[in-house]
Amino acid sequence: MQASEQKSRFRFKNSKGFIKKKMSDKVSVIIPTYNRENFIKKALDSVLRQTFQNFEIIVLDDGSTDNTKTIVEGYSEKVRYFYQDNRGIAGARNEAIRKSCGGFIAFLDSDDYWMPEKLERQMELFRKHTEYGMVASCCSSVRLDGSFRKKNRHGKSGWVLKDLFEKNFIRTSSAVIKRECLNRAGLFDEEFEECEEYDLWLRIAALYPVGFINEPLAVYVDNPDGVSTDSLAGRLFRLRVLEKDYLKKKIPEKMYSRRIADTCHYIGRHYIKRGRRAEGITYLKRAQMLEPLYVKNLFYLGLSLLK
Repeated sequence: MQASEQKSRFRFKNSKGFIKKKMSDKVSVIIPTYNRENFIKKALDSVLRQTFQNFEIIVLDDGSTDNTKTIVEGYSEKVRYFYQDNRGIAGARNEAIRKSCGGFIAFLDSDDYWMPEKLERQMELFRKHTEYGMVASCCSSVRLDGSFRKKNRHGKSGWVLKDLFEKNFIRTSSAVIKRECLNRAGLFDEEFEECEEYDLWLRIAALYPVGFINEPLAVYVDNPDGVSTDSLAGRLFRLRVLEKDYLKKKIPEKMYSRRIADTCHYIGRHYIKRGRRAEGITYLKRAQMLEPLYVKNLFYLGLSLLK
């Protein structure tokens, strides 16, 4: 290959004539882990079985005290392993991203796994739609024994910020993101112990159209030891995500009020269920102020005040 031909593979002129580096189609697979010795081998094997093979695997061990390190190091040069003191999943993912070199970043939680054609299908969609900043897919959801748990949540392609704001339909283990997209939108917000991925999806969707494949290309394992965003803490973090200033500007007022009111309603019910009645009533009142015709909330608020 002549030098000029080789150079053209890595640099090109955009529509304004500026010279830019061509993005590598290598995928950096980011696997954060913490005490997942019983799961991580299945996750790693599912990556190695991909029909798309231009990838690197980075495992960021966030302070495991079990046999995780020994299992991962058994894969030798196939996996890059790093250990850090526990910083939480957002910090682990961010550190792994900083150590990666691919033009695309894929996420896989260490207790989930992929279908063999996952990366190939997603990279094909990126090639067809170069405007996409992220491509995700449906996930199967199974119990620890492998039995089917519930139907997949379908999603949409295109400018999906409003759809994502109303309901998060992207599982972390299904997402592949362009590095240039992360450079612009930022990494995971390490202040969030939960909902950090939802926060990132919304920031990306505010800047880029998103692709979605309505087929289960990843498998989410319903691990009772994992983090649940159905908890009170999860809903409180979700409220913080939804209340970020840029969303107030980009989401229609009526849609915004309804989503915040609904989140406050369930936070209030969680508090009351835990015997924290005053805090619960505060959130139910806020929900009612945002949505005066919110009948279900009015019912729970009335019951709580009567008690």
